[in-house]
Amino acid sequence: MKQAHLIGKVDGLRPSQQRRLEALLHKRHPENSCADQVTLERLAEESLGLQLPLHMIIDSRGLCRFICVGSLEQSGQLISQLKAMRRRKAKDWRLISCIFNYAKKDFSHLKEDSIVALDLSPIFWLCFSSLEGSSGVRFASLWTTDSSADKGWALVKSDDLGAFCKDNKLISPSRKSESFDLEQDQERVLLLTLTSKDGINNDRNLAELEGLVRSAGAYPIAVAKQRQGAFNPQTIWGIGKLKEVALEVRKKDASLVIADRELSPTQARNLEHYISCPVMDRSELILDIFAQRASSATGRLQVELAQLRYRKSRLIGRGKSLSRQGGGIGTRGPGETQLEKDRRTIVRRIERLVKDLNEIKKHRSRLRKQRQNLPRVAIVGYTNVGKSSLINALCGLSLKSKVLAENKLFATLDPTTRRLIFPKKGGAPNELLITDTVGFIRELPAPLTEAFRATLEETLEADVLLLLVDLSNPDWESQMNIVNDLLNSLNVNSKRLVVANKIDCCDSSSIEAISRLNKEVIYVSATSGVGLQGLKNWLQDQFWPCDLRLQLEQGHY
Repeated sequence: MKQAHLIGKVDGLRPSQQRRLEALLHKRHPENSCADQVTLERLAEESLGLQLPLHMIIDSRGLCRFICVGSLEQSGQLISQLKAMRRRKAKDWRLISCIFNYAKKDFSHLKEDSIVALDLSPIFWLCFSSLEGSSGVRFASLWTTDSSADKGWALVKSDDLGAFCKDNKLISPSRKSESFDLEQDQERVLLLTLTSKDGINNDRNLAELEGLVRSAGAYPIAVAKQRQGAFNPQTIWGIGKLKEVALEVRKKDASLVIADRELSPTQARNLEHYISCPVMDRSELILDIFAQRASSATGRLQVELAQLRYRKSRLIGRGKSLSRQGGGIGTRGPGETQLEKDRRTIVRRIERLVKDLNEIKKHRSRLRKQRQNLPRVAIVGYTNVGKSSLINALCGLSLKSKVLAENKLFATLDPTTRRLIFPKKGGAPNELLITDTVGFIRELPAPLTEAFRATLEETLEADVLLLLVDLSNPDWESQMNIVNDLLNSLNVNSKRLVVANKIDCCDSSSIEAISRLNKEVIYVSATSGVGLQGLKNWLQDQFWPCDLRLQLEQGHY
């Protein structure tokens, strides 16, 4: 296996130049110092002759593994080759760059190269000028990774090239890095956002995105913001901002970038090209959370259907991979490709899932017909407003039959129905069915809404909707409007009652504001039990007004 490689702008090299560079590839360097000075002097001469920068990568044994002609940024194959060759996890590479420039002490223009250099993770980066100074020495500087530095690199010291090469021990400066209290497999995520002039709304949207990331089990380590200006259909964000994001990804050691909006397949590929890191949009993040939360067979079917519909248009193929199978004009080619097989497999699976969900829809319809004699109430609202806590408190459920209630977005996906019993003196108690539905969210992905239509039918068929609002959230009014808009889009005509939750944690101004918007609002606290009896009285008056009046007269309430 070839141990040394010449990469970069090698196509235009003369044979003599290529032979000299290959000879430098096979020079051995000391194991306990930066590099061999004579080899670096010859590298500088070749840089002057080519009028291009040259980069050398040396391993811990002193063997040169790569010489890159031109800038590191233009050598896209460098990282993939290095990852394939590096068998040990230790960061033992030495990166040495000979810079072709006339400002001998100025290496500030290496911003683009610094991104690729961070990907290499060398123990140090030695930069030196190809030109000799007035004293006949070449100026050099030694850099090490530092996440707090502007470009991800901190200057250790500056000296002439010979001083570094004469050092009799391997230079391994300490590295500065930010520490995060993360679990072993927790992903580090950088958030990419586009902001407007409304600062308050920007902060709320960012807080919601961070909540989604944490609900998915990842950790948001940094945020990259850009003011919304002229629309760029190819990347949305500007190229300069994306280069800053690429550098920040390396500095923070992020493994994923999440955008705060839905991206087209082309936009996602373009962003990954500029950032050189996996990119996920908000819709895919929500789908991933749903996939984690789905516990029932029905929920898993609905999530899988939504994911397949989302990914169907994101299959990538180029050139011959876009050929078609069949006969006739426009269909002749090298035959069927893997892309077409994947697409056909997805289409068949979607058809099967739609058929299964239709059967579930019919089954639930039959169940609803069997329970037509019982009134039905559905609790709807934004995600994480306390719907599960409310149904647990209203029905007085035991530990075994309680609905899962956690302080995270989309803690429960599957609709859960429980009986709410109203005792009646001298007769059988009155009963109604109350359903906890999946939470809504801003810009709910269309594939998810379509896949969960069978679940949302529990909402469509309810006699009364309890629209739960979290008054402790500063954005409660916007969340309430989003839920109303989604219900209107689903053509829901059931009576709606606004229920203001968490009144023990909110400001008095929020109570005054919601009372001005809606005179019939009921105030409760699902955790402390405040106001629950008033809500039960309203429900009983809605379905059995005579029984309620009789009980009130007899002093049962």
